[in-house]
Amino acid sequence: MTQVREERAGAEGAGGAAEAAGAAEASRPVGAGGLGAADGVEAPDGSGALHGVMAALAWLPRLLVLHVAWVVLVLCGGVIGGIVPATATLVSVLRGDVPGADPFEGDAGFGGAARAVLGRFRAELGPANWTAGPFLVIGLAAGANLALGIAGALPAWFFPAGFAAAGILGAVSVLALFHAIALHVLRPDAPSPMLWRGALAGTVLLPMATVSWTITLVAAGIVSAIIQPVGLLLGGGILVAVTTFVLVRSWQSRLDAATV
Repeated sequence: MTQVREERAGAEGAGGAAEAAGAAEASRPVGAGGLGAADGVEAPDGSGALHGVMAALAWLPRLLVLHVAWVVLVLCGGVIGGIVPATATLVSVLRGDVPGADPFEGDAGFGGAARAVLGRFRAELGPANWTAGPFLVIGLAAGANLALGIAGALPAWFFPAGFAAAGILGAVSVLALFHAIALHVLRPDAPSPMLWRGALAGTVLLPMATVSWTITLVAAGIVSAIIQPVGLLLGGGILVAVTTFVLVRSWQSRLDAATV
């Protein structure tokens, strides 16, 4: 009987403690835990949104540096020959694959970072262009046909079938181009034919990533057309960042899953 009374008293004590804890939790103000993100509720003063805005603003210097570096590298490669290696180089930098290339980290500063980036760019000139260059050439040819068609410089038989085919070929080649860059960064030693097949299949294998990449860049292009300094100062950085965080990460996850 003594043991039963002790167990009943312990249960009543535990119930009282639970009720007290519940009352204390109910009396705690919403958002009292930091930014309110831990509870899934935004703080009433909007501090969660403010944190997101500040995080986005913190990326502006990096996007500016990436854009300037991308433009310089594209020019160093002779424009057409520099687009692919410049993008592949800066994607690798953003992933942390190029030691000493981040001017915001370490003691090397912008001088050391520039030397590291140029060294990687020279190493990428041949391999990156060989991997993704064919898609770039096809895309430029399709784009030239579209431009000539819009200008009325092509014969009448080119419309509408030829014009539509050029548009489809241009879109497919652009998507395959950046899938090829992503695959080249992740698998630089893979045979080019294998990377070509993967790039062409990228829109099927990674449809959500492809759509997200496309929508983001189209939105950035619209904003740049309205607010021109955005494109002039951040365009290349946005391209590199979106390619890195959308396409490259998606391919990395898929390749990791395939090797498990």
